[in-house]
Amino acid sequence: MFVSKTGIKVDDIPILTKHDIRSKVWGYIEEHDLANFPRPVDHRIPNFKGAGEAGQRVRDLQCFTAAKTVKVNPDKPQEEVRFFVLEAGKTLLMPTPRLRSGLFNRIDGNPSENKETLRTMASTEGMKKFSKPVDLEADIKVDLIVIGSVAVSRTGRRIGKGEGFADLEYGMMKAMKAVDDNTLVVTTVHDCQLFDTLPDRLFGPHDVPVDFIVTPTEVFQVSHRLPKPEGIYWHLLSPEKLKQVPILKTLREKEREAGKDVTLTELTEEQKAANSRGRGGGQGTRGRGRGRGRGGGRGGGRTLSEGEDNKGQKNIQDGSVTINVSKKNRIVKRTVEATNEQDRLGSADLDNENQGGKGLKTRKPRNPFTYAVFLGKVPPACRVRELKEALQGRDVRPIDITWRGRNGFAFLRFTGPVEECDDVLTKLEGLTLQEQPLLIQRAKDKMVMKDNENTGTKEIIEGEGQNRKRQQPKKPRIVYTYGIFLGKVPSTCRVRELKDALQNRNVQPMDITWRGRSGFAFLRFTGPVEECDDILTKLEGLTLQEQPVLVEKAKDKGDEQHLSEPQQQQQQQELEQKQEAPVVEGEAR
Repeated sequence: MFVSKTGIKVDDIPILTKHDIRSKVWGYIEEHDLANFPRPVDHRIPNFKGAGEAGQRVRDLQCFTAAKTVKVNPDKPQEEVRFFVLEAGKTLLMPTPRLRSGLFNRIDGNPSENKETLRTMASTEGMKKFSKPVDLEADIKVDLIVIGSVAVSRTGRRIGKGEGFADLEYGMMKAMKAVDDNTLVVTTVHDCQLFDTLPDRLFGPHDVPVDFIVTPTEVFQVSHRLPKPEGIYWHLLSPEKLKQVPILKTLREKEREAGKDVTLTELTEEQKAANSRGRGGGQGTRGRGRGRGRGGGRGGGRTLSEGEDNKGQKNIQDGSVTINVSKKNRIVKRTVEATNEQDRLGSADLDNENQGGKGLKTRKPRNPFTYAVFLGKVPPACRVRELKEALQGRDVRPIDITWRGRNGFAFLRFTGPVEECDDVLTKLEGLTLQEQPLLIQRAKDKMVMKDNENTGTKEIIEGEGQNRKRQQPKKPRIVYTYGIFLGKVPSTCRVRELKDALQNRNVQPMDITWRGRSGFAFLRFTGPVEECDDILTKLEGLTLQEQPVLVEKAKDKGDEQHLSEPQQQQQQQELEQKQEAPVVEGEAR
């Protein structure tokens, strides 16, 4: 039996796997409420309570003080370590998401920088905003590695969240000569994640051991350091992995030229079938699980991580199924939708997902709510987890969040008495995201449409229990008589710039169809067609962002929407006369 410092017990059975140990740790942390946001911790590096204290202990290590360049994983519990790296003026390296565009992002610390700014830079979103990518050809030396863990032993064995990226990143750094056998590896964990021993049979040469284990209460140095990976173990990687991590192709070609054996393994039919089940969101191995974070493997079934199978033996199956796949791919869309639904409901339990074999999850009913709060002016680069952290800091707990960050807004929904809405608005006063103040106000009641059986019309019910009002008839669509086509519009231009330019030239179209990203726009007018030449004259030499714009009369579509109202009526009369006229024998029908 394997026992952790706080008493987590794992039976030493022949079919024991790493995932069994992870499940025990995740379950214990959830049961004893030992983690902060994000929750639940399943399939994550847990953001354990006391991560800040553990980060301070890392800062006090002699190896940290001596290091100039520190590589830290992007998970939330190591954010404090990233902050201390920047505060000390060291160079921070963090892996790029899913290793798609490179190996590292880099930020150079500055001790004189404002601490709040440094904390922003140390966050995952801050890395995206402030960091610069590091080229594979760059001559870089990593002095210290800090990684997260789900479980770790005093002998130096480490178990991650099952995606194999930390091990792959180390192998790539070794291939780039950015690290060597003397480069120390530190992990920060909660005391409950620290075991006396873990079964050696579950680990292979590609698994990265640790040299220091730091908890909120102690620092433990491994007495007998385990051998570290010698580089990338190509025979453990499949062709599919190379497609998911493009930079591996570059490193493989370099090692091939150096005379190394870079032969990949081929998946067995059984393994391919298992990957297909995971990719399609079906019932995978052990019938549960979804990858998170850098691995991004969000199929419904748990796919096997690299170096592990359902019998605890080593294999080469890929622990991620949606990496580097086009967002238009319906598999990715389905998994993202499942993730959004899980985040909304606050549960990661997808055990029963896709039992019908269709790859679709039954949507849980939305909880009824009594009032809602609207958040506007949300920065497009902001992520929902930043909002959740901000709400947690202000003790605001909505039962549901509708997140439209890219569109600049969000809704918070609550189930308490409506009178509590003012208290929530008071708590949210002055809320900012990414240093940008938000617009905060009570959301308007959602309008519900219902058929009136007596009148045959639709009625609007403004919120539950409110008086019904008749639906306002839609205004008739204005018919335009001619249009102007604008081409060669700069892709970065915005419609407001066009409107300003038109106002300066006293051109007032009835309607604008804006396709700036595609390089064109249409202006529509309702005046006499003869005025079109005057408009073209006014628009002569029009420029947007100092780029000349192509201006010409739009071609007619040939349907009645381009005709004036009298012309439409005349055309309709002619059509009716033709339908009523008798058919002459021999006339073509």
